[in-house]
Amino acid sequence: MEQSILEHRKQAFRGFHYLPLFYLIPDEIARKRKLDDFPRDPYIAVTDEKWREVYNSRYFQMTLMDTFGWMMWQCLGIKGGVDNYSSNDPIVRMVYELSMWAWLLAEKGISTDLLASFTPGEEIPFLTMEQSAHNCDLFAKSFWEHPALKMREVHEIVKKHRDHRDYSSMPSHVKMDFHRSYYHTRAKIKVEPIITGEGDNGEVVYAPYEPNDFAEVETRIWFDGFLKRLNEKDREIIRLLEEGYTQEEIAEMLGYSNHSGVCKRIKFIRKDFEKFRKEEG
Repeated sequence: MEQSILEHRKQAFRGFHYLPLFYLIPDEIARKRKLDDFPRDPYIAVTDEKWREVYNSRYFQMTLMDTFGWMMWQCLGIKGGVDNYSSNDPIVRMVYELSMWAWLLAEKGISTDLLASFTPGEEIPFLTMEQSAHNCDLFAKSFWEHPALKMREVHEIVKKHRDHRDYSSMPSHVKMDFHRSYYHTRAKIKVEPIITGEGDNGEVVYAPYEPNDFAEVETRIWFDGFLKRLNEKDREIIRLLEEGYTQEEIAEMLGYSNHSGVCKRIKFIRKDFEKFRKEEG
């Protein structure tokens, strides 16, 4: 291939930084995520106006981000699936950062320049699940060991400074393990009142009590005990109410014919909650 032609193709691929990640998705996952109709010929993907528009669409890039991030999470060795954590969790945000993965892959030679080296008309075959898992393991190793990222140190800091908001609002073993550990550790700490000075008559003045995250976590652990009594659909109603959805919206999301069905379930849950409160004191 003449150098000038290759350079021209490289320029054509410059704005498609995430395209190499797409060709690392195995056929089975691509079908499930509805990405399997995108051209396997990278030259068509960057030159055909229709596919350029698809690539630059929010749907395609969000789906690519969700798919590749989910694939990589499976290989990182972090306890629990990604759904256990909030989208604001620092590690989750890192894993779903397509620019970072594109950069790490480019260091291994998997870049837009590599795609540009393919002859127009040459299709890149789908990877098998085994091939994809092997690649993801290699990428995960780069993620943890790259000297510029220092992700092992970052992960340790994140774990030591966990907050209950780092977890999904849905019940999960990972969140409950954190709650138990957090409660156990904080319960051992003796909290002394803070002296802020002396009053007009010489009495000691203490800082006013302010609710803290410990009290909130303790309450949440107690409430999670109540949630275990409910069936899956009632727990889902509670979760959606906590997220601010109306009864009408919840009815539509959960398949009720109208909101009266949700209203009846809420009344039942309230009665059960009052019973639980009396039992637990």
